[in-house]
Amino acid sequence: MTRLLAALLALCLAAAAQAQTFPAKPITIVLSYAAGGPTDFLARTLAEKVSARVGQPVLVDPKPGANERVATSYLLGQPADGYTIVLVAVPHATNPAVFAQMPYDSTKEFTGLIHLVSIPPILTVRADSPIKNFNDFVALAKSKPGAATYGSSGNATNSHLTLELLATLSGASFLHIPYKGDTPALTDLLGGQIVGSVNALPAAIPQIKGGRVRGIGISSQERHPLVPEVPTFVEQGYKDAVSATWFGLILRSSVPRDVVAKLSAEFNAALAMPDVREKLAERGMLIVGGSPEQFTAHIRREYERWGAIIKARGIKVD
Repeated sequence: MTRLLAALLALCLAAAAQAQTFPAKPITIVLSYAAGGPTDFLARTLAEKVSARVGQPVLVDPKPGANERVATSYLLGQPADGYTIVLVAVPHATNPAVFAQMPYDSTKEFTGLIHLVSIPPILTVRADSPIKNFNDFVALAKSKPGAATYGSSGNATNSHLTLELLATLSGASFLHIPYKGDTPALTDLLGGQIVGSVNALPAAIPQIKGGRVRGIGISSQERHPLVPEVPTFVEQGYKDAVSATWFGLILRSSVPRDVVAKLSAEFNAALAMPDVREKLAERGMLIVGGSPEQFTAHIRREYERWGAIIKARGIKVD
């Protein structure tokens, strides 16, 4: 019994020492998406600042694939010590509803660290389109079934789910064409292969500013400062059509609480830096921040909200 108590005491002292000295080696942010996109930009912007604050390198390691499951499965194979973090988006919350079989229980094996940013999806049409607003798009769908085609960055992405939500709210049926990313969807929109395209705002901004496409609805609560001319779906009569493509960091749920608190404080401090806020705002990213508990609760709410839509609309991912 004395040996057992001594062993437990030693473990507690070791954990406390780890938290006090953390980090003592490089931290890795694993990306769920390929290098070069908005997640890569976000991760590297924050990695630079956090590295300077903690005195250790913060590395960025892309592991894309399988709707984020490659990156999250990798995390489960790493020690639960806080040195490996994964940057995820909406699919982390929706995967349990989309896939019949999951390699892990995402609600038990992972915990939120910080909700970094949110980006509202925007629905665009070609600049020469007769469709001037979202209700025109609805009218086309109702008058000519199958004519209101739209592209997105893929099945069960937040962009896709936002239009499925709007289909439910409006009573219209839109024809979804999934693409492997925002760029090919916008390319086909410009080429006339589809009528509309719903994408993360940063992908659409260059086309809007260049006068090649017109925004006819954005899913934010209020108009976005980068595209103030684009009306929200709320303004157009759909008060529940507020959604965002969010990005945040997760950890294994068994990481020591002191380490989680340390990481949370450092990433929140990085988000608060004026130059970071400016860089992210230029990309259309709305900074959120907050506690691990708040982000974990947000993930749960997203699962419940979109899980109902996924089930009702019969959405699947191949």
